[in-house]
Amino acid sequence: MISKKMPKFFLLLIVLVSVACSKTEDNVPLNTPTTQIVVDKLVRKASLINQEIPFTITSDSEAGEITDLVFYVNGEPIEGTSFSSDTIGDFEVYAVYMQDGVEVTTNTETFSVIIPKRKVVVEDYTGTWCGFCPRVAGAIYSLSEETNDITVVAIHETNNNFPEPMHFGQIQLLKDAFGVDGLPAARLNRTEDWATPHPNSAVTSMAGLDTNLAIAINSEVEEGELQVQVNVVYEEGSVQGDKLVVYLLEDGIISDQFNYYNDDATSPFYNMGDIIPDFEHNEVLRNSLSSLLGDAIPVTAELTEHIWSNTITLPSNYVVENLSIVAMVVGADNTAKNSQHAHVGEDKSYE
Repeated sequence: MISKKMPKFFLLLIVLVSVACSKTEDNVPLNTPTTQIVVDKLVRKASLINQEIPFTITSDSEAGEITDLVFYVNGEPIEGTSFSSDTIGDFEVYAVYMQDGVEVTTNTETFSVIIPKRKVVVEDYTGTWCGFCPRVAGAIYSLSEETNDITVVAIHETNNNFPEPMHFGQIQLLKDAFGVDGLPAARLNRTEDWATPHPNSAVTSMAGLDTNLAIAINSEVEEGELQVQVNVVYEEGSVQGDKLVVYLLEDGIISDQFNYYNDDATSPFYNMGDIIPDFEHNEVLRNSLSSLLGDAIPVTAELTEHIWSNTITLPSNYVVENLSIVAMVVGADNTAKNSQHAHVGEDKSYE
């Protein structure tokens, strides 16, 4: 069920008030009280080169009107309430303002200006009944030891003779779209066959390279409802036909796994049993939060954020602490251009 309830966690909140010295203490008369506060989300964690970075102060209205607001970046005052940089790097920001005759200094927060890095999408078409499927799981494990710049999705399919506890109901549509005939099968960036023996080099050759778009994810669960927001920004503006795909995954699902590599000494699953008991399945595709092949990204100007959001009611059998969100921008041909992943409840910024 889709809820119309808008996410609450994107609001800026003041979470702590305490007496402290002002950063401008030397310029304050001795009889003027000073206060330091902690502000949640004074600034987003990362932005692109030359992207406008807005700073925001939110205060309890009962405390009085804010006046004489000045933001400081790396200790220097700036004009207005936004900032941009033509070089990458790490920065610090805080604000000073007057409220009810009291000078208030916010906490100092850090933020970064970055060049986006590419995260390669690795999709594993699999099933617990499929004895050859551990081959791809082993390849993904090896790959994850070499690079963090991957986004993994495991798509499970049932078998007429063996029920599949993690069957994804729309898997046939994905198989048809991406030319998957049987299991196991592995795809890179949705459309490229990651063929046996699934060499790491096919992925690491493009993982972590500079790219021209970035994706951020923020999510929260409240009273059984999952609220998700995804932000996308392009260095040079969006491309006609681009789409945003957003999936919900679950880790830590325990189910026996058929294993045809029990006698293969070169396999990581050697001597683990013809059926591996209590096998831990991760990155399992549970739900599509967008359209299965993606929601259209409207024409978006350079360095301007496209913001997508949705809210769903979580099934009771999902383990919330094991859930994660995957977001990918794909082109008109469904090839993934970049991706991002984050645990539910995590604020994952542009990278």
